[in-house]
This record gives sequence, C-alpha cells and structure tokens, in this order.
Amino acid sequence: MDLIDTYPLTRQAHIGLVIASGTLFALRGVGVLSGARWSMQRSVRIASQIIDSGLLIAAMLLLAMLQLNPFVVPWLATKLALLVVYIVLGSLALKRARSARARLACFIAALLTFAFMLGVARAHHPLGLLHGVS
Repeated sequence: MDLIDTYPLTRQAHIGLVIASGTLFALRGVGVLSGARWSMQRSVRIASQIIDSGLLIAAMLLLAMLQLNPFVVPWLATKLALLVVYIVLGSLALKRARSARARLACFIAALLTFAFMLGVARAHHPLGLLHGVS
C-alpha cells in the first residue's frame, strides 16, 4: 500500500479536524468573552492542542502525498500566511489582549481570518471565494 492510497481518508480527517478546531475555537472565544471558566480549563486547552496537532499532521501528510511545496503553490502559501495571522489573533482573543474590547475585536478578526482560509482552501486560489468576483 502506498501513502497516496490513504489520500481520501487523510483528506476527510483533515476536513473534520478543521471543523473541530474552528468550532472549539469559536466556543472557547464565546466562553472567554462571557467570562466562562471552562473555556480556559486545562482539559479544554489540551483538547484544542490535540485537535490542532492532528490537523497539522494531516496537512503534512497531504502535502507529502501530493508532493506539494506550500511555499511555491500560491494558494497554499496564502493559507500558511493566514494561519500565522489566525494563531496570533486567536492568542490575543483568548488570553493576551489587555481589554475585553480588544479580545472581542481579535476574536472577530480571527473568525474572519479562519473563514477566509476556508475560502482559499475551497477555491484553491489566494483570493479564496473572492476569486472571479468583479
């Protein structure tokens, strides 16, 4: 069995982990903004880390299977850059921003960044779903 034979399963795992990661982030963000203690509990943070680690592994496997260099393929390079922005905004939204207003702004910006990343992935274009819109 070749690695590429697991492509359909790996792709589905990647998609499922994207949904799980985004959903958990959104729930945690709402929790932090509403003052819920569960959203920053150790078990929830660990669950988030496990999901995101699985997501990274699935992404790396897909890159290996398809023999893609994410720094050369424009839409993948865009996704990587957006991922860095999303991580920084998410960190600010969940714990690092100094005020509730700043956390809210960072949370909204992180969600918008996540949505744009989804659009880039679906369209396989750096402009995402905006590609072709005149």
